Amino acid sequence: MKGFWIVALILVCFTGCAQQVLPQIWGHLGEIKDILLILALVCAPFVTLFVYLKFAPVIKISIDSKRVNDTTVLLIIQIENSSKVRVAIKKDLSNKTGSNILLQSFQHNRDEINKLTEFLPFSKEWFEKKNYPGEWGDPEIIFETTEWIYPGEVIAIERPVFHNQSKVLHVGVQVHARFGLFELAPVRHLTQRWTCVRFLV
Repeated sequence: MKGFWIVALILVCFTGCAQQVLPQIWGHLGEIKDILLILALVCAPFVTLFVYLKFAPVIKISIDSKRVNDTTVLLIIQIENSSKVRVAIKKDLSNKTGSNILLQSFQHNRDEINKLTEFLPFSKEWFEKKNYPGEWGDPEIIFETTEWIYPGEVIAIERPVFHNQSKVLHVGVQVHARFGLFELAPVRHLTQRWTCVRFLV
């Protein structure tokens, strides 16, 4: 709700400025000025939503694969910024020189596939909290030099990953971004990161 209150504050300040700059006209408005103030508060969430939907970052992730040999799969990872604004990649605090675009993978026996869901842990905390099967392994940082993804830009890499054909590979990519002013949007928790997950059998 921070975005709502900020827009509302701007509109109220504008109304206050009108009182100071145009005191004579404002004094003759009577009840109309109260109506204008109410309209400012009513319009604030709609203005916030319009601005957010117009300029919120949108990231699309795709993961394709190509078998190289019996033990190796080549992952083809693409990340596209389909929005009208550039996206700033949030830095990983544990690796200040690298971006926070993560590649995670786990291998499972085929008889365990019925225990798996689309959930893929990118942190040890969630690995333990969700009782994810297998042994924990830290995700790999990819696109390490990427700081910005510009509107319409597509970045892509190919990354070889060990995959025993007798097992199921659970793989995913997660992008973390910082939005500046858009962190004040009322639904910011839905847009701070994007995740794409695949099963390779």
